[in-house]
Amino acid sequence: MLQADKITALYCRLSQEDMQAGESESIQNQKLILQRYADEHHFFNTRFFVDDGFSGVSFEREGLQEMLREVEAGNVATVITKDLSRLGRNYLKTGELIEIIFPEYEVRYIAINDGVDTAREDNEFTPLRNWFNEFYARDTSKKIRAVKQAKAQKGERVNGEVPYGYIADPNDRNHLIPDPETAHVVKQIFAMYVQGDRVCDIQRWLKEHEILTVGELRYRRTGSTRHPRPQQSAWYSWPDKTLYDILARKEYLGHTFTGKSYKVSYKSKKTKRIPEEKQYFFPNTHEPLIDEETFELAQKRLANRHRCTRVDEVDIFSGLLFCGDCGYKMYLIRGAGTPERKHAYTCGNYRNRARNDFVCTTHYIRKSVVSELVLADLKRVLSYVQSSEQEFIQTANEYNAQAMKKALAQQRKELDKAEKRMSELNVLFRKLYEDNALGKISDSQFAFLTSGYDEEKTTLTRRIAELTQEIDAATERSADVKRFVALVRKYTAIEELTYENVHELIDRILIHELDRETNTRKVEIFYNFVGRIDSGDQPTESVSYFRQIGADVKSYAI
Repeated sequence: MLQADKITALYCRLSQEDMQAGESESIQNQKLILQRYADEHHFFNTRFFVDDGFSGVSFEREGLQEMLREVEAGNVATVITKDLSRLGRNYLKTGELIEIIFPEYEVRYIAINDGVDTAREDNEFTPLRNWFNEFYARDTSKKIRAVKQAKAQKGERVNGEVPYGYIADPNDRNHLIPDPETAHVVKQIFAMYVQGDRVCDIQRWLKEHEILTVGELRYRRTGSTRHPRPQQSAWYSWPDKTLYDILARKEYLGHTFTGKSYKVSYKSKKTKRIPEEKQYFFPNTHEPLIDEETFELAQKRLANRHRCTRVDEVDIFSGLLFCGDCGYKMYLIRGAGTPERKHAYTCGNYRNRARNDFVCTTHYIRKSVVSELVLADLKRVLSYVQSSEQEFIQTANEYNAQAMKKALAQQRKELDKAEKRMSELNVLFRKLYEDNALGKISDSQFAFLTSGYDEEKTTLTRRIAELTQEIDAATERSADVKRFVALVRKYTAIEELTYENVHELIDRILIHELDRETNTRKVEIFYNFVGRIDSGDQPTESVSYFRQIGADVKSYAI
């Protein structure tokens, strides 16, 4: 390509901070200055490359990258900017462009206001100007960070995008109001999830109803290209992560959380999340879309979430069943073509016996038996609480006080034992160190003798911290019996088990091994907030035929 046919690249950039400077830094103003300069100095074949709303610290800008591709293709003769800072505010990157890349491709660079022209020999101060531009960027970054922190402390939103389902109040951008177009979608996502629908079922519903993804909706409303626009085929294809993020957002409870993340450096786009306890929390700042019970149920299921499988539904007992002897999760055994009457649970520790040192027993129990026991026990509990509410509240409070006292006594006993052993190890370490310092034992002997104790000390330190935290937490909390009563009031009667009512009312279920002498099996059902509930009635029973021993097996819930 002849030199005369090459492009004169006119590069413009405007950042969010530059917008505060007004019209002098606007894209339109930059274009006028650049075009006038090109015309007056007889630069032909001009072409604009524009980045609107991009920081000069980052060099991953669409307009700049497009220009550099033309440079590397040998299609550019001259690059002109209003000043050096338009090209960038990172003196290393800017210096690399001006002193290495542009010369390699025989590209002349001109910064009008700074008097820089690489065709001349008087550009010694260019690196210094680049350094000052970066200093300005660093100083600006500090000021912005301080302003954002001050706003966060006052409860103003500084976290960027408004949560899906809300829009900013036109009269107060820091106040959120439900989005009339998307608020119902958030409610539907939560409703489907807590009733047991899988994420892939929710995705299917969203696609069938042509609900635009968050990215596509944002593009249509703002026209922003800062995030890649989904392909047309993906306008209604919601990613798993987006749904999980929505299900975990506490803003839907009507609360504001600010100061949730920070940039690792003013030169980097990478952000790190601030621990929740260090974020700023302001309760009841806007209209909630989701109630507390629904949100907690969703979080409970998120903690035990499953991938979509060929099986049509999520097991209603998913994440609730545990082995009563080893504490391992119980796993459901079923196949795509297996009749439901043959679905059964086994201890996960037993199932993984080939990889585990400790092997538990099978703890085999049919799903139908568990369903019968749980349904019957739910009816018993609901009947008892509804008919004797005050008696239940008093009994539950007394039971939980006793259980907490017993648990605390055991934890404190273990903590005392661990602290005593830690003291012994400290004395032992001190003695070995003194012997090593006095030459009684060699360095290699010292290392050998202390190696085993180091691991024990690490384990003890971790366990002491865990026990201390558990004791502090147990001392501060009490069973929220009233919350359980409020849950019970939602149900007049339960005639059928659903994912929602099972997980809303039940915390966990322990399955004990079959007693082969009596053909009985104990099943313990613990309810949310209150634990086990004794109504004074006989234990709930279920009888099933156990093919392995050819006898009726009686399972009972307590």
